[in-house]
Amino acid sequence: MCKGWQIDTPPSVTYASVVTKESIRMDVWRRAAKNESGIRYYKYLFIYTDDIIAISENPKRILDAMNEYFILKADSIKEPTRYLGASISKHLIDGDSYYTWAVGSKEYLIESLRVVKQRITPLNLTLKSKVTSALPSGYKPELDSSEYLDDDTTVLYMQLIGILRWLVELGRIDICVEVSMMSSYNCMPRTTRLHAVLHIFSHLQVNPDWKLVMDSAHNKHLPEIEKRDWSEFYPFSRKCNPPDMPEALGLGVELTMFVDASHATNLVTRQSRTGVLIYVNKAPIIWYSKKQNSIETSSFGSEFISSCHLKLVWNY
Repeated sequence: MCKGWQIDTPPSVTYASVVTKESIRMDVWRRAAKNESGIRYYKYLFIYTDDIIAISENPKRILDAMNEYFILKADSIKEPTRYLGASISKHLIDGDSYYTWAVGSKEYLIESLRVVKQRITPLNLTLKSKVTSALPSGYKPELDSSEYLDDDTTVLYMQLIGILRWLVELGRIDICVEVSMMSSYNCMPRTTRLHAVLHIFSHLQVNPDWKLVMDSAHNKHLPEIEKRDWSEFYPFSRKCNPPDMPEALGLGVELTMFVDASHATNLVTRQSRTGVLIYVNKAPIIWYSKKQNSIETSSFGSEFISSCHLKLVWNY
């Protein structure tokens, strides 16, 4: 497992191509390398403003080299514990002899709950101490007929949705669908919908320690899946790789993609909802929930649209 190290630098520092020869994006850099076993792989630099993470067999060597060119904060070269609001830690999976990186949101969540409680106290609202789900049982936001919120409370609603959306980005997959549903009512939210959003925060308050473990192990079920030959249906299909695709290095990985649809889940518009979950080996990397734009008369149609969404998400 490649190690990760983190440094903080003054915001005035700019990052030149001296760091590496090849770049993917301006905030992601790579270079081919070889480990002690002779296996070639890519080492990476992730750069966000004044925060840098190096992924390599010897990441400290990279950051020590950067320290010769840039002014780094004293004692800032260390294993990452936080990045873009996410809490980074190591986790030992049962049966493994090595640690695996894990991504959580507890620190961000604790601060978010403090802000939320501060904002809702003047409205005589509180978070519940006991909840068993992200939304109240049987709640359907499209059937809500309570009063519309005033302008100030509508702004609060939007701010709460923004906090929840970032928590989803930080790995809280358990509220992905619910946040997507409640985000649809940002324009004209109602009173009970605000209460439903606060119910999501109550769920997070009861379960603050959840995190994603980026397990690098392969899925055991994949060899059992029968491979189908579709050449009869698609005789002219060809594998189209990007012209600038880099050479494949390191150990091979397996992509597992799950996609599903909840047909006509909206009782008013009869719109369906798409759910997408993509893994690299056993590590989840993409999670996605979206209300479908079209109205399908059958579950087959909604499943087909979900497959189209999966293609769009993966291409993005």
